[in-house]
Amino acid sequence: MNEELLEKAKPSKLMPAVIAGMVSGTLVVSFDISLGALIFNHGLADYLSRGIGIILISSVIVGVIVSLLSSYKPVIAAPQEDAAVILASMAAAITTAIAQKDPAASPFPTVVAAIAITSVVAGGFFLLLGLLRLGILVRFIPYPVAGGFIAGAGWLLLQGSISVMSGQPSTLDIFPTVVMDPELLKRVLPGLVFGVLLLVVLRRFSSLLLLPVLLGGSIVVFYVSLGLAGVSVQQVLEGGWLLGPFPTASLWPPIGASDLAKVDWSVLFGSAGNVAAVMIMAAITVLLSASGVELATEQEIDLDRELRATGVANIVTGLFGGMVGYLSLAESSMSYKAGSNSRISGLVAAAISCIVLFVGAEAILYFPRPVLGGLIAYLGFHFLINTLYEGWFRLRRIEYFVIVVILLVVAVRGFLVGIGVGLGVSFILFALSYSRIEVVRNAITGVHLRSNVARSEGELETLTARGKQLYVLQLQGYIFFGTAYNLLSTAQQRIQSDDDERPRYLLLDFLHVNGIDSSAIASFLRLRRLAKSNGVKLIFTAVRDDIRNHLERGEVFLAEGDEVSLLYPDIDRGLEACEKEIIADAPPSMLPPPMLFYDLQDVFGGRPEMLRFKDYLERVELPAGFDLFRAGDISKDLYLIENGELTAWAEIDGKKEKRLRTMGPGSVVGESGLYMGEKRSATVTASEKSTLYRLSEEALQRMTAEAPELAAAFHHFVVTLLAKRIVHATSPVKALFN
Repeated sequence: MNEELLEKAKPSKLMPAVIAGMVSGTLVVSFDISLGALIFNHGLADYLSRGIGIILISSVIVGVIVSLLSSYKPVIAAPQEDAAVILASMAAAITTAIAQKDPAASPFPTVVAAIAITSVVAGGFFLLLGLLRLGILVRFIPYPVAGGFIAGAGWLLLQGSISVMSGQPSTLDIFPTVVMDPELLKRVLPGLVFGVLLLVVLRRFSSLLLLPVLLGGSIVVFYVSLGLAGVSVQQVLEGGWLLGPFPTASLWPPIGASDLAKVDWSVLFGSAGNVAAVMIMAAITVLLSASGVELATEQEIDLDRELRATGVANIVTGLFGGMVGYLSLAESSMSYKAGSNSRISGLVAAAISCIVLFVGAEAILYFPRPVLGGLIAYLGFHFLINTLYEGWFRLRRIEYFVIVVILLVVAVRGFLVGIGVGLGVSFILFALSYSRIEVVRNAITGVHLRSNVARSEGELETLTARGKQLYVLQLQGYIFFGTAYNLLSTAQQRIQSDDDERPRYLLLDFLHVNGIDSSAIASFLRLRRLAKSNGVKLIFTAVRDDIRNHLERGEVFLAEGDEVSLLYPDIDRGLEACEKEIIADAPPSMLPPPMLFYDLQDVFGGRPEMLRFKDYLERVELPAGFDLFRAGDISKDLYLIENGELTAWAEIDGKKEKRLRTMGPGSVVGESGLYMGEKRSATVTASEKSTLYRLSEEALQRMTAEAPELAAAFHHFVVTLLAKRIVHATSPVKALFN
């Protein structure tokens, strides 16, 4: 451990972290000042210095705590512009509401209380998500929704930048107001031009020092221009071109204990919607930013740990009256690219904010508003370009439409309504898209799909001739009102088709269905009524317990005596039940029922040869439920069934879980293991009392030596049997591609 600390303390490791922290800290302070000007603007201008102090203390607390607790070491955390946009709207609404109630009352204590409560509530929400390990939720946020939020934030940032530079309220009316007033336009245009310059340069070039240099250079250009124009600093200070003058030189504390009595709690409670909007927006941004850092740095980040770290940081900063803050994607990525892989970067950045906080208002008094407004405008332009311009080329038109809708709603009605509309539109689009997914995975008749029951030649002939009486629909996905209607249409078309195609049995396999909703029950009830009126039985197979309960409550199944809707544990059992009825209802076959030794006469060319073969066999009687052999046993023999029935099972965890094949008279059991010299692949159990004839490995070798013509005939019989099984097994697969 000590060696690790010494390694990090080496100048070659320490200097990149310190430099990255100093550059990031400079950027954070610049953004803090701009965010303070954004929030504490019209109606709150007299409190701007203390408002900036609130943002700075937030950078210190959030920066230090997240740096110490984050899973990503070179993290830079601070208040972010997307949350600041909503807080600016909240501050404006509180200011307006208090002015209407009491023009003499100060809105500042209520605004500070609202910011602090928002931080504590959002922090608690982050912490809860992290403790419940719900960071994975970011993977389920539709990009158009997140893109719409970002576009909305970009619009409000652009609107706020104009408000910072013009001193007008940050509303939609600000645009025509500024355009129609030459004096206001003169104060706004330089900042917008600077914002566009930042956008163009920073999109074209990538350098850690570029933005600080541009900001510093813009301030120098501003004051050089004043000198060339013969305008004094005092004149521009009085004209509102600078952040100052401030009523007080103190940036901290924002309010005293006595100010808490001045908080208007009724107005504060009216801001609950904005608090919820910040909470949701910030949670989305935290997770998206963390994912973005993962992509930019190729470093794995624990999303749940980030939520917990951010939650603790915001609860603490809220107790100090600070605003919401979290991981910064840009600065955190730049910190890593600058060569830092240490928590020192975040701590140094927080220290820069702390220094400015304690120096006081003199450190920011002469900061030009056009530079601040241009910085905010740059952020707005950046968000809008990323979503609206680039989105046009990489998104489907319907997804792009969602982004535009959210942007318009946010611009007109605010973030909370925009969030609701965005999620609502995304849900509708998802439902429409999902409804286009074919709920029927496979559609196949009983001609090609059979149960795992070995049938006689006569039964196979009957099933081939009458297989269209059984129609199988293998379903998939989640069945709701859209997909259920498609299923109903498919079934209705088949049930009401010509007589030659009309089924007597409609089998619905639910093996790949993961859920249904209440609206789907109505479609299944209509399907039940349709089946009953047309004399069709509904066969439901592999239905999960929760889905079955849902269908039972909807009366798709009746409690007793249901002759329309029948339920079977799997498709194999359902197919077997339908086949039994089809065979039972068909006229007797011209082919005789299977009789072992009668059939073997044809194999060996006559009764004498068959009797010679029988001498090599050993008669075996099995009671019902007896295991003839188990999976893994050594294969030393095969068996021919004279009467009765045997079933081969696949065992899972020592239990017979899946029926592989049911075999009756005339069938051969265990030939694969004997011929291939491998262990038994399945467990074979007597389904009922059965009579078998055993051919051992020794007897087969003796027959080969003593009567090679009998052995050759028997080998041909086994090969023919295996070939028929392959055809039986592959016919459903062929049908799927026809």
